[in-house]
Amino acid sequence: MGVAYSSPDSALTRITAVYRCRCGANVSEVGRNAGELPRGWEPLPDGSCMCAHCAEFVRAGKLRLRDDLGRRSV
Repeated sequence: MGVAYSSPDSALTRITAVYRCRCGANVSEVGRNAGELPRGWEPLPDGSCMCAHCAEFVRAGKLRLRDDLGRRSV
C-alpha cells in the first residue's frame, strides 16, 4: 500500500496520510497536504508510490520498474 489515511480521535482532528515506499521509506503529510505526494515522490501504476531516493535511481537507470504492478526489479 502506498498511502494510508487516518483521522486521529482528538479535539483537533486533522487528516494524516502516511506514504510508504517499498524500500521502507515513510513520510507523513498532515492537513491540506495529506492528499498530495511528498516532494520528489512518484506515483506507480498500481496505485502505490515511490520515494524520491528510489525515483532518482530509476531516472539514473540504476533501478528498473517491471510493468506488472510497478514492482521493482534489480
